[in-house]
Amino acid sequence: MQDLPPVGGYEPIQWKRNIPARGFSGNVYFWGITAFMAFGFYRYYKGVDEQRELLREKAYARFNLEPLLLAEEDRNLARRYYAELARQKLVRESMSPETRAKFDEEVYHDKSKFRFPRFTSGIDAKDI
Repeated sequence: MQDLPPVGGYEPIQWKRNIPARGFSGNVYFWGITAFMAFGFYRYYKGVDEQRELLREKAYARFNLEPLLLAEEDRNLARRYYAELARQKLVRESMSPETRAKFDEEVYHDKSKFRFPRFTSGIDAKDI
């Protein structure tokens, strides 16, 4: 004869440890990190917008100052041009007549328009 289970079945076997959960559930961590990252992206893009606005403001300030800066450059070029003419006059006075004739010879033969010399920043000729 075969043994049968008792009437009502066997009691369930406790195979898990009954340890209380520590910390938050995975859902809380997921949504917390998502909210934290969303806030970070929000702040980042607000900063990008601020930088864009500052660049736009800087560009508009430059556009509005352009005539003033060009006039200042023209004044500087005219001042340098007339200072160069005065230096040439001083040098011309100390020359002999033969050297002065060679000095007064025109370098450019095109008299159709006047070109101001453009000065650039770089190594000074006296430093070479």
